[in-house]
Formats: sequence, structure tokens, C-alpha cells
Amino acid sequence: MNFIGRIFGAGRINRPANRDFKPEDLPDTRVRLFFDTLKIRWSSMVGLNLLYLVIWLPAIVWTGINGMAMQQALTEQGEAAFSVVGELTMTWLLLLWPLIAVTGPWTAGMSFVLRNWARGEHSFVFSDFWEAVKKNWKQALLVSTVTGVIPFLFYWLFRFYAQMARSVSAAFLIPQGILLLVATAWVLMLEVVYMLMVTYKFTVRQLLKNALALSVAKLPAFAGVRLLTLALPAAMILSLFYAPGSAIYWWTVGGFFYMVFGFSLNRLLYASLANWVCEEYINPKIGAPTRMGLRPRT
Repeated sequence: MNFIGRIFGAGRINRPANRDFKPEDLPDTRVRLFFDTLKIRWSSMVGLNLLYLVIWLPAIVWTGINGMAMQQALTEQGEAAFSVVGELTMTWLLLLWPLIAVTGPWTAGMSFVLRNWARGEHSFVFSDFWEAVKKNWKQALLVSTVTGVIPFLFYWLFRFYAQMARSVSAAFLIPQGILLLVATAWVLMLEVVYMLMVTYKFTVRQLLKNALALSVAKLPAFAGVRLLTLALPAAMILSLFYAPGSAIYWWTVGGFFYMVFGFSLNRLLYASLANWVCEEYINPKIGAPTRMGLRPRT
């Protein structure tokens, strides 16, 4: 099999088995299922990551430009540096909004492929990806549009309420706290909302309601997975402010990781988490299968 074939998984399903497959060969826990999927599908995940990277390139380039501008401001502006960084951040987040908004349909396509892989099922990278994009683009575009505007609104309103709390009344800490709660809830909902979108026939209202309910029901798991996937981006951003000298290393490592594998790996984590919670809370109520990809209990 040639290199391109390995990257996109070509020829994998026609490979003859060395022996008969038995139920005992299936993983017995979801952690083992995740690592089995990662072991089997890693090369195809690289190809899927490259496909997904295309839609994110404008946002990545725009973020890189602003990151370099912020680093330069911190180095050269002296006492006015943080004021300049604040203005740069506002501009960055405002123009980042539409760049994130257009990624939604592609995220739906990627979520569908990785949902199947996380269940131990086969899925074609290209055909299944585009089929999910065509079927779910309207809901996906709505979700990604909200996702794109939330960082800008959060940053703008959070600064406003903080200033009002200092100059007018401490009561403005209340809407500031509500704002933080809403933004956190949306970030956690994003771990499952696209999987719900490509799996069930929900209206937008049902989609968001179920995503919120599931993220609250398994809050520690959702928070843990989100913190894990945000660790590297947080280190990259913090390096600009607190360790400008090492920022180039963090951004080089992070850039290479996300260009090659990072988006797929994060989405596989979300798909595995979403499969688990949906099979526990939704599938039994509608008579859908559970424990997909896992060893039967009997």
C-alpha cells in the first residue's frame, strides 16, 4: 500500500484477516475502545485532519498575524503594552467571528466520520464527510456562527462589567458571573452538539437542549476532556504574555501538532465522550443500540 493510501485509509477494508474475529477481541471499556480506534485509524485521521485544516486556515493565519503583533507590542510598547494588546484582541476576535462561522458544516462532516470510527465502525473519509456536510450544513452553520461571536461578546462585555464593577457598583459582578457561566456552558456543549446533529433528527431547540442536558449530567467528564484539549492552546497564548522569549517554540510545536493530527485527535475525544453519554441517556429511550464497539456483556 502506498503512502497516500495509508494516509487516507485506502485498501484497509479489503485487507484479509489473519484469523477469525471473535467477540472476545472487542475492547471491554471505552478507554480501550478509544486507544484501539487511535491505533487502527491514526493514518486516516491524518488525512481527515488535512481535509479539515483547509477550512480553518484563514482563522489560523489571522490568529498568527495577531499573535505576532501582540508579542511585538509587549516587547516594544512598555507601560502601554497591555492597552495596545487589548485593542488588538478586540480587532482579532471581531474578524475571527466570520472565519469561525464558516467552519460549522465541515465540523459536522468530521464529527460524523469520527463518530463512526469511535464506535468501531467503518467510515469513508471523503464520501461520508461530504454527505454529512450536505445533510447538516444549516444547523452546523448556526452553531458555528454562535461559536464565532461568543469570544468577541464575552471579551467585550466582560471588560465592560469589570470596569463598571470598579467604578460604579460591585453589583455588576453578578452579570459578569452570568456571562462566564453562559460562555462555559457553550464551550462544554460544543463537545457533543455536532455529534447529536449528525446522529439524531433534532430541531435546533432540541439539539441545544439535549447538548446542555448531557454536558450538565456528565459535567466532570466534559470539563476534564475540554481542559485536556485546551492545555496546548492555553500554553501557546500564555507564552505571548508571560514568556515572549519562548513563544516561538510553543507556537511551532502547537502549529505542527494541529496541522498534522491535533484537530482529529480532539474530535475523536469528543466523539468518544458523546457516544458514551448518548448511549447512556438517549439510545435506551428510543430503542437504539448501546455499547457499540464494545465487547458484549454476555
